[in-house]
Amino acid sequence: MTILVSIQQPVAAWQIPAAAVERLRAHCPQHTFLHATTPEARAEGLRVCDVAFTWVLTPPELATAERLTWLHSSAVAVGTLCLPELAARGIVVSNSRQIQSTPIAEHVLASLLALTRRLSLAFERQQQAAWAQNEFTGTQLPTVLRGQCLGVVGLGSIGAEVARLAAAFGMEVVGVRRDPTRGAPPGVSRVWSPESLDEMLAVADVVVIAAPLTAATDALFDKARIARMRRGARLVNVARGQLVDTMALVDALTSGHLAGAALDVFHEEPLPASHPIWRAPNAVLTPHTSGFRPDHWFDVVDLFAGNIRRREAGEPVHWQVDLARGY
Repeated sequence: MTILVSIQQPVAAWQIPAAAVERLRAHCPQHTFLHATTPEARAEGLRVCDVAFTWVLTPPELATAERLTWLHSSAVAVGTLCLPELAARGIVVSNSRQIQSTPIAEHVLASLLALTRRLSLAFERQQQAAWAQNEFTGTQLPTVLRGQCLGVVGLGSIGAEVARLAAAFGMEVVGVRRDPTRGAPPGVSRVWSPESLDEMLAVADVVVIAAPLTAATDALFDKARIARMRRGARLVNVARGQLVDTMALVDALTSGHLAGAALDVFHEEPLPASHPIWRAPNAVLTPHTSGFRPDHWFDVVDLFAGNIRRREAGEPVHWQVDLARGY
């Protein structure tokens, strides 16, 4: 097979390094790998490839890829792929699910600990060399996670790992998933359907959003839904920025309805310096880095290489995307 490797984008951490491409070649020496690092090389690779290993594909590009039968996404989210056109061609699409579950889940817990232990105040006073022990009182008094209820919206691989870690901290964990009949992952005591999300919000002290962006989840946490969260609750979003009305979140933080929020994803990235969320109280903001780690790319190519071997053997590839649902 001729396999195009084309993973270039502005975020340096998401550009596949040459060492990872060489690891692919070592895994599967019987195949030809074309590593495209320019638009011209990508266009030529699409023209001749049987398989594409990429993160983005447009309808005009797909029209040129007449030999393409399988696309593996280097990411989990597949919203940058022309899914309807791929479905019409009967092209198999798989993604790199589970690869980022551990770092993102650990990021969620780190963010929650930063919020509950008032680390932002400690860091600010550290820069001033100020011993601020008496400031940690009243609304700034640190709290603990043990005994709080954490609600996870989306119990896929990331949400399930968040649940496992939260349960280890002594939190009660509940969740929402598209098909509750699939049961509860380890550590989760109760599961609701998406239609019953508000029931979960009524009991959750912390809400973690780990659901894919679809037509059903776009603007899921709008002004009305944020208002239905418990007063003093905290919101964490490691899914996509489009799931949360950020201005409504700013209002909820400013008014004190929510005690804190942690965001790793935003409607617009990079987040404009003028956006009010930068200055919202009790907000932990990270620049879409929750999935970063040193060995990320080796794990991604190992997953892809395993799928190549399954494809050769006539077996279904792992983590095939439902093109109608978009995940």
